Amino acid sequence: MEQPTHVNIDGDILLYAVGFAAQRTVWLVDGKTFDDKGEMEEYVEKYNIEDEAETAVQPEPVAHCIATVKRLLKRIVEDSQCSTHTILLSGKTNYRNDVATIQEYKGNRKSEKPYHYLNIRNYLVDVCHAETTEGEEADDQLSIRCVQKGDMIATIDKDLRNTSGWHFNWNKDEAPVYINSIEADRNFYTQLFTGDATDNIPGLYKLTGKRASAKIKAALQDMTDPVEMYQHVHDTYEEAGCEDVGKVLTEIGQLLWMRREDGEMWTPPEADNG
Repeated sequence: MEQPTHVNIDGDILLYAVGFAAQRTVWLVDGKTFDDKGEMEEYVEKYNIEDEAETAVQPEPVAHCIATVKRLLKRIVEDSQCSTHTILLSGKTNYRNDVATIQEYKGNRKSEKPYHYLNIRNYLVDVCHAETTEGEEADDQLSIRCVQKGDMIATIDKDLRNTSGWHFNWNKDEAPVYINSIEADRNFYTQLFTGDATDNIPGLYKLTGKRASAKIKAALQDMTDPVEMYQHVHDTYEEAGCEDVGKVLTEIGQLLWMRREDGEMWTPPEADNG
C-alpha cells in the first residue's frame, strides 16, 4: 500500500501538548514558592503552617512557545514522510454533546486551558492556516479525509486507530503504519468494551460492574466480520446484566465512532438486537 503525500495533523493535541509543556505550576505559601508539591507539604507540616497554599501558573515567554510549535510541526511533516499538510482544530460545537445521555460527554474534564492557548491557536489559524471544524471534532475530519481522500492521519490519539488507513504517531519512534479495515474494526469493538474514561464514555465495567477481561477482548482477534464482533460485544453486555443493550451500545458507539463521511452516525451492523 503506497503511502500518501499529504498528512492531516491533529491540531487539538498539538495545541494542548505544547501549551501545557510551556508552563509550570508552583505552590505559594508563607511567602515562599515551591516547584514541587511534596516539598511544599513537608514545609507546611514541619513549620506547622496554617495558611492554605495557593497555586500559580508560570508560563514560558510566548516566543519560546511558538518556536516549539514550529519545531514540532516541522518534525511531524518530515517524519511522516509527507510533502504537504493541513492542521485541523475542533470548533465550539460537537454532535456528541447531544448524543450522550448516560454520562455527559467529556463531563469529567477540567476546563482549564494552557496559559498560551489563544496565542497558539491564533498562530495555527492565522499563520499556519489551520482549518476549524464545527458540529463535529477535528478527529472526525481526520478520519473522513483519510477514508475519502487517502490522506495520512498524524495524532497521538489512539481513538483514530478505529479508522483504516495510514497513521503517524509523532510520540513514537516509528515510521507511519497502515491499519487495515479488520484491524480498525477490532480496535473499535474493543473500545465498545472499555469505553473511554478520558472522554467520560462508559464501558462494560462502568455499566455492569463486570470487567472486560483479556480473554473477552482477545476473542475479537479471531473475528473478521463486524457483525460477529458486534454480536460478541452485545452478548457480553447482556450476560453481564446490562438493560436495553442495543440502545446503550448505539449511544456508546456513536460517541466513539470516528466519522468516515460527512454527517455519518454509527448504527450497529445488525439492527434486530434489542
